[in-house]
Amino acid sequence: MSLIKEKVKQAIAILQELNIDMWLTYVRKTSEIRDPSLFFLTENTWLTWQTCFILTKEGKKIVIVGRYDAPDIKKQQIYDEIVSYDLGIKDELLNILERNKPETIAVNYSEDNVAADGLTYGLYLKLRKILEGTPYKDRLISSEKILTALRGRKIPEEVDRIKKAVEISEVGHELLKNNIQLGMTETDLANILKANNEKFGVEYAYPPLINVGPETTIGHGSPSSIITVKHGYLVNVDYGVIYDGYASDIQRLTYVLGEKETSVPLEVKKAFDTCKNAITEAADKIRPGMKGYEIDNIAREYVVSSGYPEFMHALGHQVGINVHDGGCLIGPKWEKYGRSPELKIEKNNIFTLELHVYLEKYGYCSIEEMIKVTENGCVFLTNRQTEPWVVKL
Repeated sequence: MSLIKEKVKQAIAILQELNIDMWLTYVRKTSEIRDPSLFFLTENTWLTWQTCFILTKEGKKIVIVGRYDAPDIKKQQIYDEIVSYDLGIKDELLNILERNKPETIAVNYSEDNVAADGLTYGLYLKLRKILEGTPYKDRLISSEKILTALRGRKIPEEVDRIKKAVEISEVGHELLKNNIQLGMTETDLANILKANNEKFGVEYAYPPLINVGPETTIGHGSPSSIITVKHGYLVNVDYGVIYDGYASDIQRLTYVLGEKETSVPLEVKKAFDTCKNAITEAADKIRPGMKGYEIDNIAREYVVSSGYPEFMHALGHQVGINVHDGGCLIGPKWEKYGRSPELKIEKNNIFTLELHVYLEKYGYCSIEEMIKVTENGCVFLTNRQTEPWVVKL
């Protein structure tokens, strides 16, 4: 069974679990705007005319699609009923609704989960106009709970693809560490990762973040063509790839020994150990059913109690078809995160665990690992970094 067929089957089970009668994904001209949920509904996400993918609690799988998009949908053998149209989608959609009479119709909008917010406002208005004068207009609800579960509960094939993405990323991290030279710019280091991508035939999951020494720009910025590797500098690398549609997201830390140094300075070791131990504390406590903010608090309190400032980001996010995969967030209850940190962690969720300490003399000290939540805890998908990598140049 193809991955898409398995995810459609999983989606129907989720509808039954949540007691939602129908999930309707309404799209158009997807070369311009592509609803993220399409990646779980069709093997070809390129659609020209207005299309409705409909799954029901009873297990019906229906697509209403423009005539010239219909043959490709049929070829996939995912849907039991494929209705094509020429002049417009309205009559066909109303007919499907009348036959199924759903009390609840989930559509893709969400205030907090971008992965469940693929229905554009224009199409939402168009849908409500189509439903004008029917009872279905007032039965629209958010599909947020459906997509949080569907994207978060990884099936074995998804886990395997993520593991391969992790493996490729780890090769790239090792390659960069083994090729660091004095005078290299952040851009030079990024080019090593680009070569790794080309070797494996993969794309970046996100633009790589390279932080060299104390002058680097912290955040989601581009590598500098001016800042260079020097003795006594930390080199932090945040690098992930997309393998067969699924992402990885890993950070590794290297220390370039000073000219007279033979080991990592105690200040760097303490900062690294704080990050590592905070991740361990969080990983040891994580269980299905816990809320994201509860795990975030564990690591956050460890860092602060160790004498460092609070890190100003979430401890962990989910990873899947996107490097930030929506759903439950292992983060603090801050306004910018909405309700995501209050959602429950579930078995087979895949998260990052990441945090940092900034050292004014040496630079950005940060680690990022990836875990899969199990029935009684979690397992690491990454080969954990337990000490700073050290290079002598």
